[in-house]
Amino acid sequence: MSDEEKVLSPRLILSILSIALIAFTDIMLETALNVSFPVLMEELHVSSSTVQWLTSGVILLTTMVIVMSSWLKDSFKNRTQFIAAGLISLVGILIDAVSNQFPLILFGRLLQGVGAGVGLPLMNNVIFEQVPMNRRGTMVGLASLIVSFSPALGPAFGGFLTDAFGWHMIFWVVVPVQLFALVLGWMTITTTVETKRVKFDLIGWLLLSAFFIGGLITIDRMATDGLFNVTSLIALAAFVFGILGYYFYARKETQPLLAPSLFAKPMFRLAVIAGFIIQMINLTFNYAIPMGLQIVLHMNSSMAGLALFPGALMQALMAIVSGALYDRYGAKLPNGLGVAFLILGCFWMAFLPFGFIIFIIGFAFMQTGVGFFNGNNMTNAISNMDRADQNAGNSIFAAMQNYSAAVGIALAACIVSIFQNSAANMATGTGLGIRVTYFMDAVLIIVAAFMSFRVMKKSNPEVYSVPVDESYEWHKEDDK
Repeated sequence: MSDEEKVLSPRLILSILSIALIAFTDIMLETALNVSFPVLMEELHVSSSTVQWLTSGVILLTTMVIVMSSWLKDSFKNRTQFIAAGLISLVGILIDAVSNQFPLILFGRLLQGVGAGVGLPLMNNVIFEQVPMNRRGTMVGLASLIVSFSPALGPAFGGFLTDAFGWHMIFWVVVPVQLFALVLGWMTITTTVETKRVKFDLIGWLLLSAFFIGGLITIDRMATDGLFNVTSLIALAAFVFGILGYYFYARKETQPLLAPSLFAKPMFRLAVIAGFIIQMINLTFNYAIPMGLQIVLHMNSSMAGLALFPGALMQALMAIVSGALYDRYGAKLPNGLGVAFLILGCFWMAFLPFGFIIFIIGFAFMQTGVGFFNGNNMTNAISNMDRADQNAGNSIFAAMQNYSAAVGIALAACIVSIFQNSAANMATGTGLGIRVTYFMDAVLIIVAAFMSFRVMKKSNPEVYSVPVDESYEWHKEDDK
């Protein structure tokens, strides 16, 4: 379907909304459950390192499923993928809503990770396949707005429900949303690209899984055992073998899961790396701020959750504003604003003293920058690619952004844990670890900013040459 044939119909908007709602529930459950970890540790008799797998394990599995998205896109219709993702996630939610054993709860959470791994790239695939070029930024922003509200609502939502009704209620509350999204998606989602029979690349998937798992375990074990121990060295070897093995293997494949040849394109390579760094920095803040408020400033978890709310709200709002700016002015304006706010936020947190208001303002700066940057960085990079490469590019972006979230959490936890273990007391060690994390973020954001500016120089101005029609009217789409 050519861009001239694409129309932004109410049905298409509702189909994107249904997929975004599935992603919304999966991400909100993750952030809502985090504030319930102390309760879960006590009720389920597990340690903090064990209970963390309810987050890190889900992110890891989501990434491993996202890697399969290009194959899923070729092999299954959009509606089939959506219904499968929604039902798998719903089963996981119901398991967690009635379970009181940690293995069952973890299994339910992993099922939700599978659903998120299918749903997140599907949302972008539908946008890039079916939305006209001059409305693409707005629709990415609308979808990002819905998804971005999940971390805004999650901590306060989870803390309130846990205190008032128990942590099981977190899962029961999202069941109606999940059911509504399933019905809406069944009625509206269509496929405009013919499916084909494609063999699943099991070897490539195993090599990439070794890379993802090895990297996270290496970072995790360094905090407690250092690098030079058997577990860390095995994990590091799996990490290196996985990425090198996949690179040489995929070069010989005609349809690899993630095409390494795309990284030969300077603009795409720089955009992916810049996006990876910024998402990683973003998640270090999500980890470090609640730790600082609770352990250093001795505030409760509800206050920590509320401190994140203004920033998360700014990210959600800026996602839709920046999408409109992208459609009208191209990527330079929103991406430039995003990088400016990110630099301000990193240096604000690195050099100002700890304080509740300082944390709220710094996180708001960071999240405003993320809202401006993330969606537009991906949209700009993929829109400047050949149509045949856009599906593969979307898969790489989805996998890398999701994995960078896990890396950010693990890296921040590693740094803070090292200082906690070496300091005279927990509060002092936590404060030093968080400060070092912020200084690291300040250095990394300069690197990401340099790469982002290089991307802007390489952008094709013709991508934005489609004028925005102020008299744009809704069109009806033929049922397929």
